[in-house]
Amino acid sequence: MRAGDDDFGGLVNRATTLWKENFGSLLVLSLVFILVAWIPIANAGFIAGYTRAVLKVARGGKARVGDIFDAWDCFGDLFVYLLLVVVAQFVLFHVPFLGQVAGFVLSVVVAPGVYAVIDRKMKFMEAFRWSFQAIQADFVNWLLAVLIGSIFIAAGAVLLGVGIILTLGWGSLVMALQYDKEEQPRVIIL
Repeated sequence: MRAGDDDFGGLVNRATTLWKENFGSLLVLSLVFILVAWIPIANAGFIAGYTRAVLKVARGGKARVGDIFDAWDCFGDLFVYLLLVVVAQFVLFHVPFLGQVAGFVLSVVVAPGVYAVIDRKMKFMEAFRWSFQAIQADFVNWLLAVLIGSIFIAAGAVLLGVGIILTLGWGSLVMALQYDKEEQPRVIIL
């Protein structure tokens, strides 16, 4: 993180700056991602590619559309990780009210693990453990990152649905920058 990004407001400002500076490439990247992400099972690979591209931008690099199709090395663990989360979400959302709240809390708790599988190539069980540790160490900022990132993404979806192409990168950058605040060594993707 750069100086001045220690607080969450600084993180959002940094995400906004990066989003503006990379608007065109993030727009094209998001458009292609939206077009391919609906493909069942393969979408885990596309999620990994999109996330790595956003991490590149967060780390000062340039994203390419081809990044979406170049992240199959973590496919198996990411697929299992996401499948377990989806099953848990499905069960929770069938519990009136408290299930909805628990489902949101689960989304926050597992968010760091998604990045760990994609960026650090962690195995899915190790990523769950690491995710819980990351949340325990910085719960408020992870909660804010997931909440604000989701609001930015949803704001675009409200704009006739296609607006998500405009804001997906912005919300994703908020969460990527929160992930990059973690102190453990990471794999830098060039």
